[in-house]
Amino acid sequence: MKLLLRYTFLPLLTGFIIFIATCLISPSQVPDMPGNIPWDKLVHFGMFFFLSAVSLIDYYRMHGGNPHTLRWICWGFLVPVLYGGVIELLQKYFFASRSAEWGDWIADILGSLTATVLIIIFFRKRRSYGKNISL
Repeated sequence: MKLLLRYTFLPLLTGFIIFIATCLISPSQVPDMPGNIPWDKLVHFGMFFFLSAVSLIDYYRMHGGNPHTLRWICWGFLVPVLYGGVIELLQKYFFASRSAEWGDWIADILGSLTATVLIIIFFRKRRSYGKNISL
């Protein structure tokens, strides 16, 4: 039960609170940023990069460094991508002060994909380096 709380319920609760908070903020309350840079898309990319990275690392540790690869990718990539899609749909249909954009969801997908690829490469290299060390 302790693992389920640590690796499932707490991240879901944290994500839900962040989602509600960001959906209740009106776009007019967000400060203006310097032009020529798509800040909104960068923020989406960064948030989903970290969401996926944390999910992947926690799942890896929860399974003692030997997760089932498809389940690992499902929890670290697919679930955050679906979560991002649901957020966009909720913004379109339930939060009048917010709008849904395909670009936001694409940035979410790219952030999750980047984190997934980097984390998998990191842990595979880490595992191979560990096997090459002999004492």
